[in-house]
Amino acid sequence: MFQPENQKYVMNNEHVNVTPSSIIALIFLSLISLFLFCGEVLFAAPFSSESESMFASKLEIAAENISTRLLENEAEVVIAVVDLVNYDTQERDARADALEEQLTDLLFEKLPNQVVPYFEIVYLRLEWKSRFPDILHDPLTEDIAKLTDADWLLTGTHETIGGLLSVSLNLYDLKSGDLLWQTVVGGERTDENEEAESVPEEMLTQKVEQKSSELSFQQTAQVHAPNFTPVSQYRSMEQEVGAESKVEFPAVLIPPPVEENVAKTPQAMLKISAGEFLMGSDLGDEDELPDHLVFIQSFYLDQHEVTNEEYSKCLTCERGHGGFDTTDPQQPVVYVDWKNAAAFCKAQNKRLPTEAEWEYAARAGSETEYSFGEDISLLENYAWLETNTVDLGLWGAKNVSMKQANQWGVFDLHGNVMEWVQNYYTQDYFSSVRQPNNPKGPIAPLDEKYPLRVVRGGAWGGRYAAGTPAGLRSAKRYAFVEWTRSFQIGFRCAKDVHTKIVTYE
Repeated sequence: MFQPENQKYVMNNEHVNVTPSSIIALIFLSLISLFLFCGEVLFAAPFSSESESMFASKLEIAAENISTRLLENEAEVVIAVVDLVNYDTQERDARADALEEQLTDLLFEKLPNQVVPYFEIVYLRLEWKSRFPDILHDPLTEDIAKLTDADWLLTGTHETIGGLLSVSLNLYDLKSGDLLWQTVVGGERTDENEEAESVPEEMLTQKVEQKSSELSFQQTAQVHAPNFTPVSQYRSMEQEVGAESKVEFPAVLIPPPVEENVAKTPQAMLKISAGEFLMGSDLGDEDELPDHLVFIQSFYLDQHEVTNEEYSKCLTCERGHGGFDTTDPQQPVVYVDWKNAAAFCKAQNKRLPTEAEWEYAARAGSETEYSFGEDISLLENYAWLETNTVDLGLWGAKNVSMKQANQWGVFDLHGNVMEWVQNYYTQDYFSSVRQPNNPKGPIAPLDEKYPLRVVRGGAWGGRYAAGTPAGLRSAKRYAFVEWTRSFQIGFRCAKDVHTKIVTYE
């Protein structure tokens, strides 16, 4: 290093001659530097603000053009925005991240079901770093795009030209590799460049592989992304169950703990704080695919299943009777169809929980098969299932809240009785996987004459292996026609945080 030699030189020259003229020269240079710096700060701010506003409007025009192409395409396609890298360094930076998020959000607002959400790209990159810490480079652009199961890839570069931001956008077909469309957003600040101009389609002959060769050391290293499970890879229904390895997402997916505010929380309910979780399971049944990230807004949830005592207070609500019926006031009410369950909740100014809300509460911050982990031997501490009922000759549902609550204080989400939720049933999550914020699922049944509703949680026993450990998993889904009345099915209510509560006297 140079510093020690410099220090030695100074020490050997303790008597330095400093003339008045040299001092004046230093002061003069300092004043000039200060003036230039202040001028740059004073005049750059308003110019930057104006140029950013103009750039944002041009980016909206580009997003509108892309959305039009998506709608005009004969087949419905999904687009992913990946890697708007720095033109000079050919690497990702903070500006690239901001541009990708901004452009993705603009497209998502227009066509939410055809755009890969920005958070999905972020978590694919986080997963890469988590699972392959020894690999220093990022995965290739097209690898990330293909892992989202996108059909089209929007990528490009950004640079500063004459103090103004300029972004070059390229739209590729991931299947064929063809360059479909490109434009430059920004550039020189002239009236003629107010709208993004597209290259004629007859000139678009480049391939996506050419784009990859421009991406810095990623192509030089000749290392492609290893095969790992994507966030939302749509798998065929014929795929063998368990063929995919389980995704181990980083701990950032674990939501904040439940907030309990006795003064504000309705009686016998818990406030479930907003957060995000990985819904579904790559190792479960076919209708649990694909696992996907979901954001849940705060809501209230009953601590336990609705009991016979509570249900009897609704004078307009009906229920059936039959074998393995429940009669104790504190047993969960059964033989209630979906419409009567929904009516009971509505009568209290509540509602049935959505399927996503139910699983979010059941997982209670966990990413394992059960809220407490993977150890099946612990199930009996939290749930009524075949091993502690049927196998011992103890048939039927048990009183609520007799087992341990999960980490968020909710009882019997595993076992006892299955529970109606709000959603219609579909075989896969395709309808909601592109709706990451409190997804409500399909708004109509697949068959109007045979409307299937989702049932969750497993049961103490009975049909459909509902009382087995596999039947009690957090991700396990059941489907029943909505007029079903069964000894296996009960329910609990949820409630939006902002509404008022109505209770029976």
